[in-house]
Parts: sequence; C-alpha cells; structure tokens
Amino acid sequence: MEELPVQRGDMRPISLFELCTGFMMISLLGFGGLGASSNYIIVERRRWLTAKEFVELFAICAILPGGNIMNATIMLGARHHGVLGSVLAMVSLLFMPLLILIAVVTTYDHFSYLPDVRAAIGGAASAAAGLIVATATKLGKGIVWRAAPICFATATFVAISYFRLPLWMVVLFMAPPSVFLALWKGGRP
Repeated sequence: MEELPVQRGDMRPISLFELCTGFMMISLLGFGGLGASSNYIIVERRRWLTAKEFVELFAICAILPGGNIMNATIMLGARHHGVLGSVLAMVSLLFMPLLILIAVVTTYDHFSYLPDVRAAIGGAASAAAGLIVATATKLGKGIVWRAAPICFATATFVAISYFRLPLWMVVLFMAPPSVFLALWKGGRP
C-alpha cells in the first residue's frame, strides 16, 4: 500500500534566498526573544511548517544543548540545503542582531549614567517578559490539553524549578514514561 506524504506547511522547497531572508527577518523582529517572531515567520507568514510541526521542532530543540532558535535554524537549514543551508541560515539569524548589539552597546556605554536610559532598559525588560508570556499562550492554544501531558509538564516544572535537578536528569527520567504512554495510547496527539 502506498504511503501518503506528510502534510507540511508549504511542501515546496525553500530557496537559499528565502531561508536567509526568513531568518534575518526573524532576528530583526525578535526583540526580547525569538519565539514569537520565529513562530510568526516560520508558521504564519512563510508557511514552512504547520503549527504542530513548529511545536514539535521546538520541543526537540529545547532538550538539545544551545538555544532553541539556533537549533531550529540549523535543523531547517539542513533539511532544505544541507550544511550550506545550516550555515547560511545561522549567519542570517546572527548578522543583524550583532550589528544592532554593537551599536546599542556603544551608545549605552556613553549614556548609561542617565536616569532616562536606565528607565528605558527597565521598560524593555518588561516588554520582553510580556513577549514570553504571549508566545507561551499562543503556542499553548495548539496543544491538546489532556491529564497525562499536564502531569508530565507539571512534574518536569517541579523537578527543575523546586528541586533544581539538571535538565539531562529530568529528560532521562521523564522521557521514557512519556514516550511509553504516547505509544500505548496509539500515538494520538
């Protein structure tokens, strides 16, 4: 029996130019964090992935060493153009923020003693916290809320936040029962 193709956000190949401009746009929109802008560009605007694929990709990226968006950049670049795609996507993601950071640090170094500058930094930190909450809320809408996943998420949160267990240890103990439960339920989302 012939297997049906997996439905992706767009199914068409992504050109190197699209890959570079997409990740450059993510980096330019990502003030305070890249989660919201990466979801907007990758899922909503460019349709490279579906919302479910995006959440799955970031779930994998969250347990790998390094930043989530950097891991996702490398994975998407490699998926479409191999090593060259990974390198160009990463350079595109980092280039503009590097230039902006150099400009901001230079400016801040000269004016950091001013109270208005310190107030602006506090306001930017508040905006970043708001972006994180908004992104988590938006990503949470696509999740099927069932008791088992909520229990695993709560246990993971408690293990890391309250017991201060290292991430590798939590993954080591939480992954096998959660995978077993998913397989036992028939792989339903």
